[in-house]
Amino acid sequence: MKTDILSYFKKFSAASFSLLESNEDLAMNLHSEESDFIRFSQSKVRQNTTVQQHEVTLQYQKDQRVYRIKFNLTLDFEQDTAKVKSVLSQLRIELPQTDPSPQFVPIVNNGSSETFKKAERPSTADVIAIIGSTFTDADLAGLWCSGPLRQASVNSKGQFHYFETDYFFFDYSIYDGPRAAKSFYAEDSWNLKNFIEIAQQAKNTLALLKKPSLKIQPGQYKTYLGPMAVAEVLGLFNWRALSQSSFKQGFAPLKKLAEKETLMSDKFTLVENLNLGYSTPFNSLGEIGPKELVLIKNGHLDNLLTSTATATEYKLESNYADPSESMRSPEVKPGHLKEQDALKNLGTGLYLSNLHYINWSDIQTARITGMTRFACFWVENGEIQGPIQDMRFDDSLFNLFGKNLIDLTETQHVYTDTATYLKRSLGAMKVPGMLLQAMNFTL
Repeated sequence: MKTDILSYFKKFSAASFSLLESNEDLAMNLHSEESDFIRFSQSKVRQNTTVQQHEVTLQYQKDQRVYRIKFNLTLDFEQDTAKVKSVLSQLRIELPQTDPSPQFVPIVNNGSSETFKKAERPSTADVIAIIGSTFTDADLAGLWCSGPLRQASVNSKGQFHYFETDYFFFDYSIYDGPRAAKSFYAEDSWNLKNFIEIAQQAKNTLALLKKPSLKIQPGQYKTYLGPMAVAEVLGLFNWRALSQSSFKQGFAPLKKLAEKETLMSDKFTLVENLNLGYSTPFNSLGEIGPKELVLIKNGHLDNLLTSTATATEYKLESNYADPSESMRSPEVKPGHLKEQDALKNLGTGLYLSNLHYINWSDIQTARITGMTRFACFWVENGEIQGPIQDMRFDDSLFNLFGKNLIDLTETQHVYTDTATYLKRSLGAMKVPGMLLQAMNFTL
């Protein structure tokens, strides 16, 4: 018989909190999933796996001290409550051996909420059949992932926030020998027409890769970054670039923007948009921040992500960012460029579908470096001439999102978080393509 996870977790958490002694506080985070993972290789199913796991993280607090521990629920109530009782006994011994936390945040009641987000999609068997029939003429490798994913944040002060979704994604590439075209499909609800159109675009791209490859010399070139390439660059903003704590500690790639020494393009607006629905409306502490927090507006820095701990330490106002102070649901607002006109507006230059190995090359000047990847082309007079050999770029975010940004596409694409190491991750980003007047390539 299938267990109702919400009801079980309510019962389990209440029993756990009843075990506390005076002056003890306990917070509890749940990660629960029932995930289907289907791996394809050479257009055939090579692995079809279902993973069910329900991980609990306990945060035990007393006397300005904090201790965290994780374990998995068995969904056997007696066994799970016995485990909590044993863990609490262990924590009562170990907590006094730790130092008081300088960023101690008392456990408080941040309210209650229950959110359910249903994604309409075919059955797993039907998905396998659809993918098989769509790619009969292609050498496909990819991963389909779907199934219920739940997170909760509750505590002994009465807080209870619960979020459940069952979003899906299909992350894949199609191959012609050593050449590959990468693609991705995820939507709020399955749309067969869109799925087939995206698959056909990948096939069309692969056909273009059959042209002789071209070696492009280092230099600056007019460049179009496809949405997947933009998503890769945007990911670097989550490497502490928008963290208030990191900024205060000297890791500040956007320092010139924060101090108004420079601006990005007035066409560039970046927001943390929880309305996308791919992340919980609450952070890991159960705090509920704004549904939409503007980070960069028309090239001006409006906000850094500021957690309650950072706000307490530096006497600032919290915007209830997650303690990690990273974006959970970023969106780059669209522009006015029609996606189908990208090549025409590019004229002559580089059309980059994918990038990888992106990292900081000079943090203080916001310079980043990385490599071109799948399906990157040289274009002349709006016509693709052929794929390029791999190139390395090194440029500043102030150039890419600043003086060299010509426009962004009207169309945005959603890329859900595909991390599945140990457990599935929530989150997504929504991005357009970008047309740049110049991008600097060093190799």
